[in-house]
Amino acid sequence: MPRLFWRKHRNVLLIPEAALVYDKDKNVSVQRLDPTARQGWRKTPLKIGISNGQRTEVLEGLKLGDKLVLP
Repeated sequence: MPRLFWRKHRNVLLIPEAALVYDKDKNVSVQRLDPTARQGWRKTPLKIGISNGQRTEVLEGLKLGDKLVLP
């Protein structure tokens, strides 16, 4: 019988799964709020880690305090 292993990561940046945008090549990005941009946001590529289906760990691309626009 296979064993399940649970991984816990502490002190990480988490964002809602709904904020993630995938392109046809499965690259992931988010729409980061940017008042200087014409549409008010910028596409920001991410490197993501583990997810629980509701929240996803961000490894690269965002910092604490960045605001996202949900698609």
